[in-house]
Amino acid sequence: METLTPAMKEAIAALGELIKADPRNAAIKEAIDAYEHSEELNGLIAEYNTQQNVLSDLYGKTHGSDEDESVVDMRDAIQERIDALYDQITGHPVYTAYVAAKESFDALTNEVYGELQFVITGQRPCNHDCSSCGGGCSCGG
Repeated sequence: METLTPAMKEAIAALGELIKADPRNAAIKEAIDAYEHSEELNGLIAEYNTQQNVLSDLYGKTHGSDEDESVVDMRDAIQERIDALYDQITGHPVYTAYVAAKESFDALTNEVYGELQFVITGQRPCNHDCSSCGGGCSCGG
C-alpha cells in the first residue's frame, strides 16, 4: 500500500536532487572514497582492531591476583600501541577530512529534517540549546 502521494514523491525527488547537487554531498562522497581506498589508513585501522582483540583476549584469560608480571607487561605494551594507533588514525589527513565532510553533510541533513518538521508541525525541533526557543519548547529544557 502506497502511503506517499505522487505529489509527495515528486517534492521529495526534487529536494533529493537539490541535496545531491550541494557541494557537501560531493565532499562526503569524495571523503568516503578516499577513506575506503587509503591503504595506509585501513592498515592502521586493521592493526588497531587486531590489537584491541588481543587485549580483550588477554583480559578474558587473566584474573586479578593470578596474573604474572609478564602478562601485565604485555597488556601495557599492547595498550600503548593501541593508544599510538588511535592517535595516528584520528590525526591522519584522510580521516580528518572524512570527519569534517561527515559533520558538514550531517548538519545539512539535520537542518533539512528540522525544516521539514517545522513545515509540517509549525515547531522547530529542540536542539537542547534553549536559547533558540527561550525555553518554550517541548523538551522541558
